[in-house]
Amino acid sequence: MNIPATLDLNQAIETFKQTIAPLLAVGEISSWDGVALKAREEAIRAAALVLAGQVIALLLHELSEHPDSQREANQRTRSSRGFMARSQGKRRVKVLTVGNVVVEFKVGYILNGVSQQKRKGKRKAGQRGPSQGQGFYPLLRWLGLEEQVSPLVWSVVAAAGMLSRSFAQATEQLQQWGIELSEKRVVRLTYGFGQIGLALTDQWLAQLQQGQLPTGQTFEGQRVGLSVDGGRTRLRYNKRGRRRATKRRGDRGHWREPKLFTLYAIDEQGQRINTVKLPVINDGTFTGIEGFMSLLEMYLVKLGVVRAQQVLLLADGAPWIWHRIPALLERLGLPKDRLIELIDFYHASQHLKDFAEAAFSRVPSGKNG
Repeated sequence: MNIPATLDLNQAIETFKQTIAPLLAVGEISSWDGVALKAREEAIRAAALVLAGQVIALLLHELSEHPDSQREANQRTRSSRGFMARSQGKRRVKVLTVGNVVVEFKVGYILNGVSQQKRKGKRKAGQRGPSQGQGFYPLLRWLGLEEQVSPLVWSVVAAAGMLSRSFAQATEQLQQWGIELSEKRVVRLTYGFGQIGLALTDQWLAQLQQGQLPTGQTFEGQRVGLSVDGGRTRLRYNKRGRRRATKRRGDRGHWREPKLFTLYAIDEQGQRINTVKLPVINDGTFTGIEGFMSLLEMYLVKLGVVRAQQVLLLADGAPWIWHRIPALLERLGLPKDRLIELIDFYHASQHLKDFAEAAFSRVPSGKNG
């Protein structure tokens, strides 16, 4: 059940206090066990998430009401305005935040018109009249709220949708963290998140090819790890021909090898850093070595890896890795003395095992034991 935003910080905190007070009561000590403690933890977490959602809702409301927000939104989304774009005034929209808190506010709506020639085309199924074009909310597009969920909610939903065994399981897990959405909407948000990521990647690759991708500063001055490896994934393809009695065509699977990499900063103890400012980057592609090298180069430039204090290249013994990647880093401007090349432990230990078996499998003649 959705919880309306109060848009009052003091009231939100007071409601949280009232909710949390009975949850702090110990009561009869003999009634406690692990099950009881877990139930109390879940209740405290739910109350904290609602408070967080109320605070986020208040922030979103303040952003929408700021006198400069609409002007900034219009400026940031100028490229989205199409033919005969015109304002349609303000409309009410609802946005879901964590804790299942929903905030409602008014934002401007822009309608992108279509040419008269396009209007004469056939109508789509269910369409009552000629198409008038597609519209958008500049402020929602600017702040990443077009799906009417906050960016944090969207990223959490996408992560659950991608990492769970099924969307049904993802939907259930999200409910435990105060995000109540239908399975159908979880599917839409997950695929939509992926499409945006692919579009951004294509945009950055195009900028790289045109020489217009600026060198970033994310990993500047950091010790950076670069792990490269291949994987094995089974892709499903629909079969051609008539559908079965079940109305399905059936499918077949083919194994393919994606080429993958991970980029991350390393602290003084040699451990990975994973923060908002220094995130762990994972990506890969099915497009072969050339496509992989273009993708990797784009990330190396965008994240400023060539400005790193030190780069550790960690991989298996595939020759193409050691022939191409050090040369790429050198071409991008990384000094040779800042690059360390290392075979990863698991592949190295595997080869050592093979060597040991070959070298010591036979006892030299003339010796016992």
